[in-house]
Amino acid sequence: MYRPFTMPAGRSAEFEEEFSFIGFPKPVMDALQARNESLAIQRAASAGFRDENTLTDLVFFARHPERNGAPLRSGEAGLAALGAEWVAIRDRLVRATPRPSAPAAPAPPQPGAPDIVEVRGIRVARQIAAQVDALLAAAQADGVPLAGSGYRSPAEQVAVRRKNCGPSAYDIYDKSPSQCTPPTARPGSSMHERGLAIDFKYGTQMAGQFKDTPGFGWLQRNAARFGLKNYAKEPWHWSTTGT
Repeated sequence: MYRPFTMPAGRSAEFEEEFSFIGFPKPVMDALQARNESLAIQRAASAGFRDENTLTDLVFFARHPERNGAPLRSGEAGLAALGAEWVAIRDRLVRATPRPSAPAAPAPPQPGAPDIVEVRGIRVARQIAAQVDALLAAAQADGVPLAGSGYRSPAEQVAVRRKNCGPSAYDIYDKSPSQCTPPTARPGSSMHERGLAIDFKYGTQMAGQFKDTPGFGWLQRNAARFGLKNYAKEPWHWSTTGT
């Protein structure tokens, strides 16, 4: 018999993190609460959860909140009936529910591969190499040694999105950059892929600490004369357009 998902009595909000299907977007859970399992499956698939076993678990554990997300184990009471129910959910519900296919990786507009050169350990487009070299030399002369990373290939941008945004196709290609930690441009839209952006480092600081370093202060005062602008949401990210 269907039992909609409810938190077991007395459990804290922290307990939600232990459920295998927590982490699905709220619209998915709303559909389960409304006892619309097909809609929950469709919404989960649209959010990037397309593995049929994961979708089967979503419905199975929502029907059985008393399991607290625990998988079926050999020898437990009612194993045969529970196993048959899990298979029925997969075969009769998940496989029968229309789901969007995984989006193909968008082909970024590439009029030609950028001409990349290395300037003091940072890969950038040749067209800005001279100004980047001058910037790094000026900073060094002022006692502010800067390092950083510049160009990323399309494959590297995908890898960064996977790391910062999540592993699903939705995470990598569709999720808003602001929903990633740290914010990360979608593949095909990053200035790094054109070799026109640099994520600066000062010493051993992490990206989130860069704003508190002499490097950030120096760039604020001087970067504009070398043709680089800061992206306001990321103190470490500087490009020819500020994006």
